[in-house]
Amino acid sequence: MKKYACKYVVLRFAPYSETGEFANVGVLLYSKSHNFFVFKLDTTDIGARVSRFFRIDDKQVFKFAMASYQKELAFIQEQVAHHHMTAQEAFDFLVKPRATLLRFSEVRTVITDSIDGTLDSIFARMVSHSSSSQAKSRQKLSGLLRSQLDLLHLERPFRQHRFAKSGFEATYNFTQLGEKGEPLKLIQPIELSDRLTPKEIFEVVDGNEVRLNRMASLELLPKKVLLPFFLSENRTKEADEAWSIVKSELSNIGELVDIQNKAAIEKFAKH
Repeated sequence: MKKYACKYVVLRFAPYSETGEFANVGVLLYSKSHNFFVFKLDTTDIGARVSRFFRIDDKQVFKFAMASYQKELAFIQEQVAHHHMTAQEAFDFLVKPRATLLRFSEVRTVITDSIDGTLDSIFARMVSHSSSSQAKSRQKLSGLLRSQLDLLHLERPFRQHRFAKSGFEATYNFTQLGEKGEPLKLIQPIELSDRLTPKEIFEVVDGNEVRLNRMASLELLPKKVLLPFFLSENRTKEADEAWSIVKSELSNIGELVDIQNKAAIEKFAKH
């Protein structure tokens, strides 16, 4: 696999500059050689976690700061995608010190074969504090998918895209857009590590299922959805039974396909 040298920063919410306290709330990452800029912000609890940490009565403070910055990031990302600025220029501009509630960690470097997977892995480790096994599973799956899609040299590549409507927001790393920027297709890997218990399988799938169904109800979900997955051949009988249950539910949302089925993924991406 091709390796990329990437630089990233961790976004921090720091409401009290005099104490130096902060909470990690996002990750910005770019690859100069690939001219690729991606980001991921913590908007899942609309500020509840951070507000509790800092004892902030009005969690709207955090929500407003994150919503404003997310709009700025999305705009900058579009500028990079349309070659109005490079990924490095975007990154350097965004991480300049500013007098706001949002600050940055020091710039760090990572070598990876999966930009999307690395973003998810850093976010899981630094922001959401997901288990290492689940983070590795997410990185592996995203890396395999990105490698397969890159080899296709698509006229309309799958990129990160933010869906938003009526206060709902969700960002996906593999979205194909039309000429007018409308989402045409969505690929969402189902991240199942080798050692997940039946309970954890339900939790992982429920997180994906609830969000995708909400997008459908808001008419945000593209008509074509692919759900690549990977399951260990050594899984327990209980885990297999849990997967059988959620598999039938997921099939109502999109097309399920094994991540190793390159032909099926290529067919979906091209047609």
